[in-house]
Amino acid sequence: MTLWFENSQGIKRQICDCQTWQEVNKSIDEFIAQANTHKAPEKAFKCYYIRTWEEDGMTKIDVGSHTEFFYWEGK
Repeated sequence: MTLWFENSQGIKRQICDCQTWQEVNKSIDEFIAQANTHKAPEKAFKCYYIRTWEEDGMTKIDVGSHTEFFYWEGK
C-alpha cells in the first residue's frame, strides 16, 4: 500500500510502499529526517504528534505541519 506526501501546494508524490502501520511510522520519520538535512538546525521540523482520519478512502496523516500531510492507502 502506497504512502504519499502532499506538500503545501497540494502536490502529492509517492514516498514508498508500506504494508503495516509500523512501516508507515518508520517511513515518515525517515522522510522528515531527510528533509531536515536540507534545513538549518534551528528550522528543523519536529513531529510532536500524529493524528489520523479517513479521507477519500485513504488514511490521512497529520504530523503537525498544518499545510503538509501524508496519505496511506492502508487503514
